Amino acid sequence: MSVNERSAMPTNLQSRSQYLVLAEFSRRAIRALSNYADDGSSELPTDILQHTVDALQAVQQGDKYQFGQRPASALGSYEQLRTLEQVFRRPEEVGEAIALTTGLLKHEGVRDVTKVRKVINLFTELQAKALWNFEQPAPVPSPDLEELCRAFKTA
Repeated sequence: MSVNERSAMPTNLQSRSQYLVLAEFSRRAIRALSNYADDGSSELPTDILQHTVDALQAVQQGDKYQFGQRPASALGSYEQLRTLEQVFRRPEEVGEAIALTTGLLKHEGVRDVTKVRKVINLFTELQAKALWNFEQPAPVPSPDLEELCRAFKTA
């Protein structure tokens, strides 16, 4: 293993761990929403839902990287936002997810189990995609290949 490969490894693992952060965030949301829907005594997890609405609105507006500037945000990395874009491939899907999640927040006192289940499905898709991205990371070109590509661009 070359020095370049050893120095690149922590960054790769560090960025891949962002997928696990998103999967864990989704898992917490699934658990909280499931408890809310099933037992009737839990409160709606408004903080998680609001973070989700904020992230989806940023993706919809094209301002995907504003969260990197907010250390307390739930979805703040390239990997996490990329996963959102992979789950919601069409712009309408993002709008539908925003409307569904915002609807839950606006009608906080009303228990609409059907809508809650739809939001649980949204988080389940995010969790599955985040775990898939962690397990199957995009190939990273070797430093030699990157150098070769730069040489061709300057020639």
